[in-house]
Amino acid sequence: MIALSRPVFEEIQNVLQRPKFRHYLSDDDRQEILALLTDAAIWVAPSIRVTDCRDSRDNMYLELAAATGANVLISSDQDLLVLDPWRGVRIVRQAEYPGMI
Repeated sequence: MIALSRPVFEEIQNVLQRPKFRHYLSDDDRQEILALLTDAAIWVAPSIRVTDCRDSRDNMYLELAAATGANVLISSDQDLLVLDPWRGVRIVRQAEYPGMI
């Protein structure tokens, strides 16, 4: 399941606009990725505030995980990975996830 909140979606939009991604993705590619995510996701408005991450900007991912009852959060962000496990949620790199299924 893919879960999104408005702040997480906006972060994805911003990241895809970064110069390093512009080299690999056209504007049409970015729009297609965002449309696919929008269509595939379950949209959630987290009501629980979290302040557990040392990078406060990453708390939105923990809030989304808590709001959805997630078992796993996939990330390459070290500020999130050091929290594994967080409140019963595993936080793993994408390469580790297939082995968890």
